[in-house]
Amino acid sequence: MNIYKTMYHPHKAAGVDGRKANIVGGGIAGLATAAFLIDDAKMPGDNITIYEKKPVMGGSMDGTKGNEGYLCRAERELEPYMECLWYLCSKIPSLENEGRTVLDDVVDFNRDDPIHSEARVIVNQGEIDGQYHNYKLPQKYVTAMAKVVASSEKDLANKRIDEFFDEDFFKTNFWVCFHSQLAFKHYHSAIECRRYWQRFTFINRHEYLEGFIHTKYNEYDAIILPIERWLIDHGVHFVNNFTVYDLTLDEKNDTVQEILAHHNDEDVAIPVSSKDLVFVTSGSISENSTFGDNDTVAVTNTDTEHMGTFTIWKNLAKKDDKFGHPDKFLGQIDKTKWISFFPTVKDYPEFFRRIEELSGSKAGTGGLMTFRDSNWDMSFEIHHKPFFPYQADDEEVGWGYGLYGENVGNYIKKRMWDCTGDEIMTELLYHLGMLDIKDEVLKHTYMSTAMMPYVTSQFMPRELGDRPKVVPDGCTNLAFLGQFVEVDDDVVFTVETSVRTGLESVYELLNIDKDVIEVNPSRYDIRYLLERVKRFNGIKGEIKASDLPAVTPEALPTIQKMLLDYVNNVPPYYQMYLGRDKTIPLKESVLHPKAPHSK
Repeated sequence: MNIYKTMYHPHKAAGVDGRKANIVGGGIAGLATAAFLIDDAKMPGDNITIYEKKPVMGGSMDGTKGNEGYLCRAERELEPYMECLWYLCSKIPSLENEGRTVLDDVVDFNRDDPIHSEARVIVNQGEIDGQYHNYKLPQKYVTAMAKVVASSEKDLANKRIDEFFDEDFFKTNFWVCFHSQLAFKHYHSAIECRRYWQRFTFINRHEYLEGFIHTKYNEYDAIILPIERWLIDHGVHFVNNFTVYDLTLDEKNDTVQEILAHHNDEDVAIPVSSKDLVFVTSGSISENSTFGDNDTVAVTNTDTEHMGTFTIWKNLAKKDDKFGHPDKFLGQIDKTKWISFFPTVKDYPEFFRRIEELSGSKAGTGGLMTFRDSNWDMSFEIHHKPFFPYQADDEEVGWGYGLYGENVGNYIKKRMWDCTGDEIMTELLYHLGMLDIKDEVLKHTYMSTAMMPYVTSQFMPRELGDRPKVVPDGCTNLAFLGQFVEVDDDVVFTVETSVRTGLESVYELLNIDKDVIEVNPSRYDIRYLLERVKRFNGIKGEIKASDLPAVTPEALPTIQKMLLDYVNNVPPYYQMYLGRDKTIPLKESVLHPKAPHSK
């Protein structure tokens, strides 16, 4: 983060007092947008309205308690270089500690209880995989990875990961750790995989989960609720149970004129003046979630008409190609869905005690365990206590999911997609080697399951233009937010992406005199590049001459081309010129001095 640019407070955006902002979607992207409008653009909170389909804000970052137990559909893998997220959290006061911020709370909690895993991969019903630290790859995979990373996104358009790797690559330790943390499958987008490999993969001790951040409470109570309270204090209006399905645009599809919605069983049209702003969340990975419990299967919702914010995107895409191609992401539910599960274990500490003993980590500090033998590709973690501010002393909670729910289980001979909560828990106990306590665990556990049809839809193969820009070409008062927006260099499926779209949209539509925060440029850091070389070649300590590959004269042209492609794709270092006219560093002279130049 460049403190000089990031922490500068820009002057109030021109005319902002007389403009209104309509934000569609009350997830983290919409809430962040409202915060940036208030704190960076200086828009009065009373001028801002957030419209949300559900009764509560927070979107996919949920956390709640029902009559029987708790529910969180998903977990977010946070890390220190999510610059936009932590910039947002630095603005929001802590709900528990006066004079502190949400960022302060997060940093304090992780200093006291950092994540460090030594049981990242489990095999043989309860054994730690003794080989999972070994990331050494056969040279053909190192070469293939280098090719993917060095390729342009135009070269990788619409290509799948498995077009570059054979079946054995997807059995390597590297892939097991990578895909189980980030939910990638072999048929997902090579473009998106490349972005992840550039952004995250080569961080030191990746398999120990060191550097992953967790919050004191679930993400709703730790992040969403403080932001919402802060926005309420600033006068922002919240309208729930409000389903937006389309926008009326001018004949050029550049300016929003109306917001079309359903509210309380009535059709509603909200007029929008040309000077007012509309920010639309163009989709949610948790849209059309269905839920199950101990005895009930979470059945897949395949409704293609009522799709929440996806419906808005689909309707806009019919009007103009600049709004992208949602069908690229939404048409293959069986390839984009998976089930998560959230057990609440009451008055039976033996279950979590055994997991702590197996892993060596106290609850909440061990991160995700992946069961390598699992046909469902199941992973699970246990949370610290309290994970909810109102959690009882005798309640413990965890979270897990299965990436290949279409497969029949190892112990429960059914597809995960067809299983009840009790059946999923039984399969988990099998892989933990704890079937001896099955009856007690089931008796004391409430299982909340969630089937999410579109949870990895943003990973489907694509090309440039399939997602709309944050502010599409020509648009005067419309911006897009969330996971289905084209953001240069950054990855999807992260809180950071959602927050970044809010930041970029506010700065662009209101012409904020401040630079957008740079995406963490780790892919250009020689330290990360060296880590990649050493890890995938099994090198510890200094690199020796014997570690270098043999190079034949015939291979030199290929190596030269790869080096040139890589070097020429590195963007220039950020401009040091501090004035507003950013074209000056592109010119050799702008002052026209009269003094002669020396010969």
